[in-house]
Amino acid sequence: MSRILDMNVREESLIVKEDRRRNIAEGVEWRRRRFAFNVDDNEATTKRRPEALCINEVTIAPGGSVSLSPALAAQFPRLTNLSEIENAYWATTFAKGALRASGPTTRETRLYVNTGPILYGDAPREVLAALIHGQGTSFESVDDMDKLDALDPQLVELNDGKFGVARFLPAIPLSRLLQNDDSIIAAINAGFFLNFPEEYDDGVSALHQPVGGHIIEGRMVSPPWLDRPGIIHARSGETISRIFGPADMELCINDLPPVAIHKAGTGAAHGSVLRFFDDPNFTVPPDAVALNFTGPLLISATKDVGLAPSPPRGGATVFVDGKHARAALGPTARFTLRIRQDVARNVEWMVSAGPFLVRDAKQIYAKDMLSAGNAGEFRPGGPAPTRFPFDVEKTRAPRTALGVMKDGSLKMVVVDGRNPGKHSCGVTLGGIAAVMQVLGCDSAINLDGGGSSVMAIANLTEQDRLRDDIAAQIANIPSDDGGRERIVPLMITARRRR
Repeated sequence: MSRILDMNVREESLIVKEDRRRNIAEGVEWRRRRFAFNVDDNEATTKRRPEALCINEVTIAPGGSVSLSPALAAQFPRLTNLSEIENAYWATTFAKGALRASGPTTRETRLYVNTGPILYGDAPREVLAALIHGQGTSFESVDDMDKLDALDPQLVELNDGKFGVARFLPAIPLSRLLQNDDSIIAAINAGFFLNFPEEYDDGVSALHQPVGGHIIEGRMVSPPWLDRPGIIHARSGETISRIFGPADMELCINDLPPVAIHKAGTGAAHGSVLRFFDDPNFTVPPDAVALNFTGPLLISATKDVGLAPSPPRGGATVFVDGKHARAALGPTARFTLRIRQDVARNVEWMVSAGPFLVRDAKQIYAKDMLSAGNAGEFRPGGPAPTRFPFDVEKTRAPRTALGVMKDGSLKMVVVDGRNPGKHSCGVTLGGIAAVMQVLGCDSAINLDGGGSSVMAIANLTEQDRLRDDIAAQIANIPSDDGGRERIVPLMITARRRR
């Protein structure tokens, strides 16, 4: 316990206040443990203070009736509530570029970035033609835009009569997700997403866009444009945990051989990827075409690379030449980003976040946690969105983590915090690494924490609930405003197999 807390805990003072566990579905166990103990404020004195810790975990056995999958709030648009978005702490405090507004009456309310929609042309049909380009989707009218395989773009009319696209990315409380989908057994908040103004002030990126690679039901909703720790689960049941980045992707254009993607300067210009914080000093062939992506969405294909726009902050520019360049400029070109087939085939889902907490059943300690091998392109003080929380072993906070057991079981964990001496003091990043190792994980990654840390469980009983003023589905006590559940754009769900 003392190494989990990174505090001066007298083991003899440890009291188990609660150890509640039960199966919430076939092959799915929920467990909550709460501890009380005394902490020595100063080893030279006998002065002690009471402390507490609360850990919720859900374990999903492989091959059972319940499967795990990441999900986006954008998949559940009717569950979004405008007043919740307006009152969200990170939306009102940090998102100075965000505009809260209602779209056309045929659409639900969204939160989107007011830094200028992506411009395509003077008429809706031109906009649709640009959006269709690379998506392989057929549109018959503006109302068919919902069919677009991207993160919820919407047609808007600008003041000068031109048309463009704004990207609307909602967020929802997990309790409402469970209230409206009885196939979901449990859910936690997932990884990181674009949040701060400098992360989306290019007018192309979208607030709440996931950072790192995310695949949902085989569809890449967020390419791994950054090197980040991740977990891939294939339909075969194989699970891979390692750093994933641009070099793990390939780009398919029509029926041509896939283009292997690599970072600019590490190989030939063909397939080079350029992010906004990369050094652009590399040679581009004269016949190259610059393909500009925001998330998974192709927004332009530029022939004159000298006039290519700066890479979007939420995406990247991929350069191709030769027959791929000629095909990319064709009016019926189709583009698909996917994980390289030699990395993993038939990927069912992918989650990225970080840093790694456990690898090969061994805890990652503070001195190694922010290395490239365990954190990827997380950088203390680096450019957004590469920067990482400022410390590894000082701040005790709520934490969320996802682990893989040696037998293939998956473990979702939420540790409460920011309520010292009463409910739960929280743990450091080193502490959550110790938690995941003690729980028996073979590998584990850190997810978004703080006020976002929440665990929702279907069919909690009155005896299971920690507080009556928190939604009946919430198994922990979130830290915002003494228990207010935060709305999140990205989550991980355990749901009954279809």
